[in-house]
Amino acid sequence: TELAKKSLVRVQYSCSGNSSGIETSDFINYRTALSGDFPEIVNLLDECKLPHSDIVPGKQNFIIAEIDRKIIGCAGFEAYNESGLFRSLGVKPIHREMKIGKDLLSKIIDLSKENNVNQLYLLTTTADVYFKKSGWKVINRNEVPDDILATTEFSSICPSTAICMMYRF
Repeated sequence: TELAKKSLVRVQYSCSGNSSGIETSDFINYRTALSGDFPEIVNLLDECKLPHSDIVPGKQNFIIAEIDRKIIGCAGFEAYNESGLFRSLGVKPIHREMKIGKDLLSKIIDLSKENNVNQLYLLTTTADVYFKKSGWKVINRNEVPDDILATTEFSSICPSTAICMMYRF
């Protein structure tokens, strides 16, 4: 099973008759989500047990990862002036261990920069170790800008016990 997870895409490529060395990313398309992608994003977030009750087109910006036009991963943010609220890094379980999450995180940071966001904030109950390895710092909630504190993520969706983190570019 583990071998299949790590080589699923390569096996599909090899079966097509081309046996040259190729990277997993050659099969994965990353793009900015369109409004029509949001129902599938919400389904993915639900599958990953991540909050999604307030995910709507126009409020968040998402980057999606897809194979054969099927969304297998996503990461998003909400912009508030020069700050942003990082929303929901999710990858389908069968596609984990392929560095898709790392790629999505990098791409959403780039998109944030393009939108004049200088720092991102997030709340997590399960992924603080992952984000620490990616350069995020644990902070107190009282260090978060008021407009981020006023979001539904901070005010009602995530528990007060969630770990608050910040990433500054």
